[in-house]
Amino acid sequence: MAALPFLPDLPLTLSYPLLFGVLLVAGMLGGEAARRLRLPRIVGYVLVGFAIAPVASAMNIGPLLDEARIFVDIALGLVLFDLGRRLDLGWLKRDWTLAASSVGECVLVFAAVFAALSALDFTPLQAGLAAAIAMATSPAVVLLVAQDTRAEGQVTERAFTLVALNSLLASVVVTMLLATVHYEVRLDLTNAVLHPLYLFAGSLALGGAMASVARTLARMLERSPDLHFTLVAGLVVAAVGLAQAGKLSVILALLAFGMFSRNEGRGHELMAVDLGRASRLFYVVLFVITGASLPLSAFETAGWAAAILVAARAAGKLAGVFVFASLGGLRLRQALGLGATLLPMSSIALLLQHDVARLYPEFGQQLAAVLLAALVAMELAGPIAVQWGLRFAGEAEPDRRPAPPVAQGVAGQAR
Repeated sequence: MAALPFLPDLPLTLSYPLLFGVLLVAGMLGGEAARRLRLPRIVGYVLVGFAIAPVASAMNIGPLLDEARIFVDIALGLVLFDLGRRLDLGWLKRDWTLAASSVGECVLVFAAVFAALSALDFTPLQAGLAAAIAMATSPAVVLLVAQDTRAEGQVTERAFTLVALNSLLASVVVTMLLATVHYEVRLDLTNAVLHPLYLFAGSLALGGAMASVARTLARMLERSPDLHFTLVAGLVVAAVGLAQAGKLSVILALLAFGMFSRNEGRGHELMAVDLGRASRLFYVVLFVITGASLPLSAFETAGWAAAILVAARAAGKLAGVFVFASLGGLRLRQALGLGATLLPMSSIALLLQHDVARLYPEFGQQLAAVLLAALVAMELAGPIAVQWGLRFAGEAEPDRRPAPPVAQGVAGQAR
């Protein structure tokens, strides 16, 4: 019998739409399983990623997962824009302790991690890059756990602001240290100076330009949440693409886009739309891919070093919050809860580490084992810390499980 040319070739090719759908459904199911265990959904997403990694390797779809980073970049773009938009510069002017707390916790984290890694015989430049990356808190973890627990209050809003600031500071410090990396690999002085300057100035300029375009287009549209949501989502994705095409920092560009969108518009042309529900599609895939990208084997070579890094980082975060807590009007319980919400170390750190490794593979590999092992640990512990911190501070809804049907029936008869 002759071959039928209209039939597909076997085995079927795993395309991006199919990959996205599989990761989304698998992640969603994992998230619901975690929720039933009273754990953050993110833990389920990450565990699904851990489970997918060996399957992807066996089916030789690892390269496809690597190339699927576009999903990660879009998710990060959405969350960074949302975070930047929440950064109220007016609040920072009114309450100096907020900015001081951010600088304090970043400085203490950098110092603690730098000292710890230096004691483990890492070079000063390696320890400095790792310490700068460790300054950042995962914005996606904090935003998603806050959404899932419906957290509201001073601690929650302070957490959003501090996460935006330490992500910004981490990106700036890593960009500055790249100049030293250039010098270390014996590039000429012009590249060593101009490349970090281009990254910093170009990314901020792109964010400002996108905010200006957003306000201009918003004035042409009806003030409808649906229309403005479409506008914002489209421009965020476009900004991610432009940052990648221009070899700029996605983190700096999208944070700047969000900040300028909130703080520069005089007429409030751009509505404050809710990106949460639609962007969750990408957030789920973000954490599944992140989990699949983190090698569990990193613990074999860098387990103790990673544990020391995580402990030093946690000490710096908590100390930075406690130093200024009383001056900012926070009670001890609130300060401890706020410190816990700053512990996640995930998407931003992974992106920064990948950027360093992409520019200098040999140099990046020397840092990768410790950083990736720390990320594996904090992918699971970080969301739990945020959930606990928000509940301990009294700003998250209590965890209520529905009563069994029989119990509800008995209660109804009693009434």
